[in-house]
Amino acid sequence: MGQYVVAVSIDKVQTFLYYVLQAYIQENQANSGTLREIVNSSQLVSKTFFRDIGIEGEDGEFNDHINEQLLACSGMCIFTTSLDQEQITKKLNQLFIKYYKTFKGQLLVKYVVFERKLSTSQDKLRAIKESKDRLRQPKCLNEIITDHRDLLFQFCGVPKGNELRLSIDLDKTYPSFSRDINALYSQEEDDNDNHFRIAVVKADLDGMGALFEQLGDYTIYNAISQLLSKFISLDYLHKITAKYQEKHKDFKLYPLYMAGDDIFFAVTAAHLLEGINLCKEILQQLNEEINKLSKHYITTLPQLSLSVGIDFTFNREPIRYYYERVQHQLDEAKAYSRDCKDKVEKSSYMKISINDYVFEDYDAEKKSSQWAYFKDDVALLKGAMRKGFSAHHFLYGLLKKISNKTIFSSDVKFSNAVLYHLLPEHLESSNKELSGFELLLIEKLLRQLLTPKKECSGRKENSNGKRNSEKELRFGSRQRIRLERYVRMLLLFSDPRFANTGDKVEPKYSDIRKLRGTLFNKPLRYLYHQNLYGSLKNDNTIKEYDIRQFRNFFAMFDRYTALNGNRIQTYRRLQISSSMFHRFKKMDKGQIGTVAEILQSVNDQSREDIEKLKAQRELEKKAPPGLFFDKESFRGVGDRTNLWTDDYIDSLLIFYRLNELSIQYKTLYRDNNNKNKKTNKKHRSSKGAKR
Repeated sequence: MGQYVVAVSIDKVQTFLYYVLQAYIQENQANSGTLREIVNSSQLVSKTFFRDIGIEGEDGEFNDHINEQLLACSGMCIFTTSLDQEQITKKLNQLFIKYYKTFKGQLLVKYVVFERKLSTSQDKLRAIKESKDRLRQPKCLNEIITDHRDLLFQFCGVPKGNELRLSIDLDKTYPSFSRDINALYSQEEDDNDNHFRIAVVKADLDGMGALFEQLGDYTIYNAISQLLSKFISLDYLHKITAKYQEKHKDFKLYPLYMAGDDIFFAVTAAHLLEGINLCKEILQQLNEEINKLSKHYITTLPQLSLSVGIDFTFNREPIRYYYERVQHQLDEAKAYSRDCKDKVEKSSYMKISINDYVFEDYDAEKKSSQWAYFKDDVALLKGAMRKGFSAHHFLYGLLKKISNKTIFSSDVKFSNAVLYHLLPEHLESSNKELSGFELLLIEKLLRQLLTPKKECSGRKENSNGKRNSEKELRFGSRQRIRLERYVRMLLLFSDPRFANTGDKVEPKYSDIRKLRGTLFNKPLRYLYHQNLYGSLKNDNTIKEYDIRQFRNFFAMFDRYTALNGNRIQTYRRLQISSSMFHRFKKMDKGQIGTVAEILQSVNDQSREDIEKLKAQRELEKKAPPGLFFDKESFRGVGDRTNLWTDDYIDSLLIFYRLNELSIQYKTLYRDNNNKNKKTNKKHRSSKGAKR
């Protein structure tokens, strides 16, 4: 004869916990909640629930009638009993009615009963999986609703907070937790308890369902369930909080929910990084224990990953607002997936979403994660602010431009606005640290617009046989969104109340010297190929030849051989000052003849003189001279094409200014690679001679 398998779960647990907090808050006309309410609710879905069933204690419905406990985790238990089905159903109905009435319909107890013969571990595992599957099916809830329709369709009054009351001594059991959200701030902030910032962190283990589905051993299945119950719990959260407080005395944490595979708590904005590190440490501990199980049972269990959503709020903001926002961020993190095929071995992998910007965080040998890079970016920003960089003015100005509908409507206007705003202003400043910080920050912003080049036939690999991974500047919708979110992130973290990123940083000369490609070469290439040429080909009324010729009046790509034998890329240009470009913008665009006269006045060398000078500089291994200006040809192309517009002038102004700054940058931060190569060559030669 078989025995009955009974599976019982609490439905709508998170909804209930949220409701308990909100109900308590409204009842007390405050928005903080208390630790006691949190503990009461968490105890409900674990110890109290198990006592009511009879797994623990002596007063439960199935006390003395449980043959074997198959599974006990947060809000769910599965066991076997020898009671007949009628008695089982009666006890389950009593349990349902108790919870429904006690919590005024905010909690539903779901249950299934079926007969199975369990003689092996495999039988037990199959019974657990079947129980979970049955509980998920609509049929389960439909049958419960049918059995209790008279109760369910009665009017229920609104519950006044959590009606559970525990005898637990919070000061002894959880002394390291804040008693409520307001207790997160320090005594120095007592006079501003309505306006201090907190960071709400909501995390969820990824792929737990898939992990349990693939397990074929009951012992391992049960062991992992116990690991989750141990590490995703208030007790363990308190233990790790106390550990952090040993290093950071002012670190405080207020738990909101901790059970199943969910982590939900609040910290002060200044301790966000510790809050994220805390999540990572929980993940690491779980994965270490899973690795031990893999070795013990001679199997391969997958590493768990974690999705984390973060929202910033004021301490007095109602929970219903930030609960929805932080859940949205968590959903963004869970939905994120990589586009590139990165085969770097990673452990303790987390996806962190803030302001709809998702970072990856992981441990990988010799490779930093996106989150690690971002923390460095914030440290750079704060270092720049200490040296006098006007971060708020700079970032708000950029955000205002890229959020402008008129600018956003045009690729040319958008790229011009961004590149003009990101022109370095302190390159030749006597404050070298400020100059260095500015260059590093601009490079970080431009990196948000970089994307891998499209592979072209015959150019998939470089000379070393490796796949070409060079990136180019683009201003597509994806890059625009990424840039805007990144700017908002930097603005958020530039606030002195927000996360402390640790040690102070100073700009390194060696790092600054590597920025030329992103700061100057890529923007120049983009302007030359797109704004001054490619974007204009969309107009079918203008011949491509005329567009190219018009650009060649102002800029022409060239190469020359330097004294060291290297082939150097350069752009030949006219002599045009920034003030002239601004003057051109104020003029009637139909006055192309007047523009030609002005350009001729400062570019009056003949074609023969330019060609002679070019030949001479070629012999001297120097850069070629500027361009010859053909006034009549310029007037002809300008009159028939109408290419001379404000956008075109803006693109030229930025192109010329970038070229000038690039030359200044090269002078200030000379590339010492050739010197190093010569030194190394001499060093190797001397070593060979000694041998």
